[in-house]
Amino acid sequence: MKDKSVILVVDDQFQNIELLEAYLIPQGYEIVKAASGQEALEKFVHNKIDLVLLDIMMPKMSGLEVLEKLRADKKTRLIPVVMVTALKETEDKVKALEAGCDDFISKPFDKVELLARVKSILKISYYLRQLDEKKQFKAVVDKISDGIAICSPDYLIKDNNEALLKYLNIANPANVNLVETLFKNYAVSINKEALMDLKVAHKTFDIVGEKTETREALYLEANLDLIKNSAGELLSIVFILRDVTTGRTEEFIKQDALTLISHKLSMPLGVISGKITLLQDGLYGPLNGEQKEAIEAVSKQSFLLISIVEKLLGFTIVRSHSS
Repeated sequence: MKDKSVILVVDDQFQNIELLEAYLIPQGYEIVKAASGQEALEKFVHNKIDLVLLDIMMPKMSGLEVLEKLRADKKTRLIPVVMVTALKETEDKVKALEAGCDDFISKPFDKVELLARVKSILKISYYLRQLDEKKQFKAVVDKISDGIAICSPDYLIKDNNEALLKYLNIANPANVNLVETLFKNYAVSINKEALMDLKVAHKTFDIVGEKTETREALYLEANLDLIKNSAGELLSIVFILRDVTTGRTEEFIKQDALTLISHKLSMPLGVISGKITLLQDGLYGPLNGEQKEAIEAVSKQSFLLISIVEKLLGFTIVRSHSS
């Protein structure tokens, strides 16, 4: 929690604000004041409010109206509001609870009760906001197409998005060791010792799921990053998996096509080259000057074409070994 919480005190009676300030400021709280409902709403524009002490009975805009507006705004809906009232009627409290207030404090103020309520509500509010931020973050992360896993230093999944479960076919991530899962069910382009080497802060590698009766082939590009604190202690290990199946499949199709073309060209080119050599050696009879010149030109182009096909074959072999 931050060092100094900001409390907005809303009351049309200045003496009540002064009294609350006298109680709260010595406890380390920062006070923002408002004398009306409209002024209270305006205070949220330039102030990060942690708690509102809101008088119910105010002219023009009552505390209940202010509360309803706060709860209707996404930016202020989680800020705790304590209704300050001298009224004892149950009906007013029910209305305030229905509008979304968190607690009540009665006038005249009891200092001990006031400080205890404020401290307790601020603490609860802090944890509720943390949970809400985590839910919002989770909702955003779940929409990302990349698979994301945050693991403990022993590679147990602590948090993840839906894409990760889908890619790795994990039904329940609780107590799942991600490294063991990868090496048990997939082909990984890096060995286990290298993957688990914590001296290297970033690693990129490939994960391949072979085609089976129940699933198509899957090609994932994986990135691993170590998250450490300022003292250099390992806190978490983050895995990001990107589905590159479409791109890799297209590459393999192109590579297969090139390999097929190269092999299909090699055989007839070999025959042509051999026949040219026989012609040049005179095995089919003597050649005059023009014929020799023509055969020499054909021979040069034949060798050039053979060289191109050999390079193409070499390229496809290299690509197949590096994939």
